[in-house]
Amino acid sequence: METLLDRARQAGMAVMLDACIGRERFHSIAGSAATLDRFAQLCEKPAVSRDTLVNWAALCERGDTRAVAAAIRQALGE
Repeated sequence: METLLDRARQAGMAVMLDACIGRERFHSIAGSAATLDRFAQLCEKPAVSRDTLVNWAALCERGDTRAVAAAIRQALGE
């Protein structure tokens, strides 16, 4: 699944690791106003398609929990 940092990179922003303290990682993200705009547009896109959501809803309505779980795991790439 795509992360927020992946979307920043996809928009053309520079993502750098500045520090790692314990298990926490701290990043700096830099870019122009145009890349910030592209980043905002990418963040507005849904993580899954409308067709996928319609399929999940149909499976839920049928009460097929195993098929719902399998469909979600497939969307997650598992």
